[in-house]
Amino acid sequence: MLSHPTLLLALAATVSATRLYVSSYAGNITTLDLTRTNETYKLSCIETNSGCSPNASWLQLDVKHQNLFCLDEGITTENGTLNSFKINPKNGSLTRVNSTVIPGAPVNSAIYTGANGTQLLAVAHYAWALCTWTVNPATAVFKWSQAFNFTLSKPGLKAARQAAPHPHQVLLDPQNKYFVVPDLGADLVRVYYIDPKTLLISSRPNIPVLLGSGPRHGVFRVAGNRTEYYLAAELDSIITGFNVEYLPNNGGLHFVPFEVIQISAPSPTNVWAGNAPAEIALAPGGREVIVSNRNATIFNIANPDPTNSTHIPSDSMATFALSDGKKRIGSPEFSPAGGSFPRQFSLNHDGSLAAIGLQLSGRVVIYKRDRTSGKLGSTPVADFEGLGPVTSVVWAKGGCKEKV
Repeated sequence: MLSHPTLLLALAATVSATRLYVSSYAGNITTLDLTRTNETYKLSCIETNSGCSPNASWLQLDVKHQNLFCLDEGITTENGTLNSFKINPKNGSLTRVNSTVIPGAPVNSAIYTGANGTQLLAVAHYAWALCTWTVNPATAVFKWSQAFNFTLSKPGLKAARQAAPHPHQVLLDPQNKYFVVPDLGADLVRVYYIDPKTLLISSRPNIPVLLGSGPRHGVFRVAGNRTEYYLAAELDSIITGFNVEYLPNNGGLHFVPFEVIQISAPSPTNVWAGNAPAEIALAPGGREVIVSNRNATIFNIANPDPTNSTHIPSDSMATFALSDGKKRIGSPEFSPAGGSFPRQFSLNHDGSLAAIGLQLSGRVVIYKRDRTSGKLGSTPVADFEGLGPVTSVVWAKGGCKEKV
C-alpha cells in the first residue's frame, strides 16, 4: 500500500490527455492523443480515418455537438467532397455520417449558429466560389443552401497568382453577423450578411486591400469598445491592421487601415524572397498575433530522429505583440516552425501550446508558448511523423493539464 507522501507524488504525476485531429492531402484524418507526464509530452495515434479522401484539406470542429467536418480539396479529382463525422467522446474515434460531392478546391470553412440552433456551414472554394450548407447539429447531416460565384474582369497585379478569384478563408465577425472572405486573387475582403432567421446570406460591399498583396487569412480582435482585423497577405508577405466599423442597418463592414508591417525580416533577402505566409491566429488574451511562414528556411534545428545528428531546415513562426499605442503592431519575433511548410497551426484553449501542421515534412509538432511573454519555444516538446502532406490540425478540447 502506498504511503501518504508517495500517493501524493503519484497523483502529482498523473496526467490528463487531449486529442488533436489532423488532415492530410494523403486523404486521411488522423486522431492523435497528446499526454503529459510532469514535463514530458507524447503524441500517439488513436486512429486513421480515410473518410475524407483523396485530398483532405481542412477540418472544422464543433466541440459542443461533437461534430467534425472535413473538406476534401479534390486535387486529384474533378470535384471535392464535404464530409461530416460524429466524434466518440470516449476515445475520439470518428464515424462518418454524411458525404457529398461539391465543387472543386474547398479550402476553408466556418460555422454560424442561428437563433433556433440550426447551423450554417460556409465553405470557401479557392477556384471560384463561396458555398453554404445548413447543418443539423444533432446529427451532423447537412443540406445544400447557396452558392456565390466570383469572377475577375482582368487578371490582378500579380497575374501568375491572380488570374482568377481565389477565396481562401471564411471567418465569422465578433458580432456573428457577417462572413468575411479574403480573396487572394481579387485583392478583396468579401463580406456577407447572415440572416439569423432564414440562414440565407447576402453580399455587402467588398473591401479592397493593397493591390498585389494577395490576402489569405485574417483574424478579428476586440479591444475594449474597438474591433480590429488583422489580415495576412501571402503574395506581399505583410500584415495589415484595420479598425472595423459596423455600418447601420446591417449594411456591412468598413475597414480603416492603421498599420502595415512586413512579416518577413529585412535580411537575408534571398532567403525571404519566396516567403509565403499561411495561417494567422490571435493568442488567447488578445496580446499577440502569430503567423506561420512557408518557404523561408531561416532555422536549422535538431533532427526529430534522436539517432540522427544531422540538423534539418525549418521555416518560421512570427509573433507580433499588439498594443493600444501609436504603433499597435510590434516587430516580428521569429521562432522555428519545426520543419517545412507550416500550412496551418492552432493554439490550445489557454495558449500554452501550439500545434503546427508541417505540409512538406508530413509531421505535426507541439511547441510550448510562454503566456506571459507570448514567445513560442525553440524546441518541440512532442511530434508525430508519417502523416503525409499535413493541411490542418485542430485541438479537440482543452489543454493537456495535470489533474488536481
